[in-house]
Amino acid sequence: MRVPGNAGVSPARFSAVSRASKAGGTPAFPGALAALLLLLLTAACATAPKPAMLDLKIINGRIIDGTGAPWYRGDVGVRGDTIVSIGDLSNAAAANTIDARDNVVSPGFIDLLGQSQYSVFQDPHLEAKVRQGITTEVTGEGSSPGPLSQKQIDAANPANRPKWHTLGEWFSLLEQNRSAINFALFVGADNPREMVIGDVNRPPTADEMREMEAIVDQAMREGAIGLSTSLIYLPAMYSTTDEIVNLARVASKHGGVYFSHIRDEGDHIDSALDEAFRIGREAKIPVNIWHLKVGGATNWGRMPHVIERINAARAEGLDVAANVYPYAASSTSLSTLAPDWSLEGGYSDFKKRLADPADRARIAEALRAQFTKRGPKGIYITRIGNPAYLQYEKHFVEEIAAMMNVAPNEAMMQLFANTNSSPSVIFFSMNETDVQTALRQSFVSIGSDSGSPTPASRAAGQAVHPRAYGTFPRVLGHYVRDEHLFTLEEAVRKATSQAADRTNLTDRGVLRPGMKADVVVFDPAKIRDVSTYEDPHHFSEGVLDVIVNGGVVLRDGAMTNALPGRVLRGRGFEPQRH
Repeated sequence: MRVPGNAGVSPARFSAVSRASKAGGTPAFPGALAALLLLLLTAACATAPKPAMLDLKIINGRIIDGTGAPWYRGDVGVRGDTIVSIGDLSNAAAANTIDARDNVVSPGFIDLLGQSQYSVFQDPHLEAKVRQGITTEVTGEGSSPGPLSQKQIDAANPANRPKWHTLGEWFSLLEQNRSAINFALFVGADNPREMVIGDVNRPPTADEMREMEAIVDQAMREGAIGLSTSLIYLPAMYSTTDEIVNLARVASKHGGVYFSHIRDEGDHIDSALDEAFRIGREAKIPVNIWHLKVGGATNWGRMPHVIERINAARAEGLDVAANVYPYAASSTSLSTLAPDWSLEGGYSDFKKRLADPADRARIAEALRAQFTKRGPKGIYITRIGNPAYLQYEKHFVEEIAAMMNVAPNEAMMQLFANTNSSPSVIFFSMNETDVQTALRQSFVSIGSDSGSPTPASRAAGQAVHPRAYGTFPRVLGHYVRDEHLFTLEEAVRKATSQAADRTNLTDRGVLRPGMKADVVVFDPAKIRDVSTYEDPHHFSEGVLDVIVNGGVVLRDGAMTNALPGRVLRGRGFEPQRH
């Protein structure tokens, strides 16, 4: 130990002692000198800074750090919202300790496609997400909660009418209300089109295009992480590729990314991929394809071709990737089966066309073809907005047709005619082999495409897709442990660092000192999804502890009611606009 030079003993005194020692003599005042040295050493040790206490220590873990590297044993130390140490922390003091008991400790999972942007204000605890190990949700698929025009706000259901106009105001309200997990948000391309043009089938004028670009520019400055599209829904189905390229260029200017529910996921998937690739090239923006799939029995087995197309684009230098949910069934609106022309102007205009004999006949034929293509067990109705029609929920269209004593396409038209918004459905349209082929790809991440069911929806027994409860545990349990599709380390990488890289969340997704403390502890032998299509409202099992920004939201399998989640703004964020 180096003795401070200002400790009160002169250099000459030390020099004399040294010379006497070298000469073999006895220094003067040996007892006093020994006492003085002891005093100096004691003072120096007493003033040396002690290591600051950790706020949280996770011990005895099998650490999977999110990079794909093999697991190793170690402890994780957290101070505030940040990981500060990893290794043997047995001698480190901590205010709180979680014993992982030889279970896996990994970065928190990033849901690359969530749908909790509205329900989080009803239920900020998001238990179905937390119990999957999700610490961040990325949301805003094509249509984002902002920006909104006053007309859009006035048209909303009074019970759930938005209390914001801009994306920045949505961020601020979420920060005020708080949530259990983090949120990152896209600006949807639907929003500027709806605000400027509406639900009409035409391209924007030059002035309208500039107005739409300005809307995206403001949203990026307010914190959006990029631009998103959902091209099978209104009004996006009327967007031209040029229009999307122009908006994507604005997002790219702010360091954003482009995520898309592409225009077709079945018979015309090649042209849909061409469009996504073109947008990436011309806008110079990274591309991510949401819920990569090939739907329809006639397309089963085409996933290797789709993967080949994506790999070819990547080999050419295009930054393109994808995510999937680990199920062979999708969930959406029944109206997606109706022809595009019939939906122009919105749902109310669609219902008017159903009342016109000529239009009704054309719609009926289109629905008949869709039913034939999907088969008798292909279309499952989960939710109908009309209380008088609740008896038809949780039935296949074929069963509903028998109950109504009409043809299946007529049954669907009756459901449309007697609701104010499209019924929700589950389509059993995919092939399990294709799902596994997509999951195996190194460029594929995970997204649930679901919100977290609220306590009210659970109590009411509303039908939901099991992915709302089981997406990430299904990957880790069914596909890793049971099917051996890939390693546990690779599965964690897909759910963490890969997802963070795709969304520019640079301080999350890896367990490393300096990264934000989003951490999950799970039992690899017990983690599993429990939710089913017939009985969906069951939380997954095997996730033991969840930490978000250093705050513990799940402790030894029990919710803590903590709300440490944050808004994660994009690269283009300008604080003065917040």
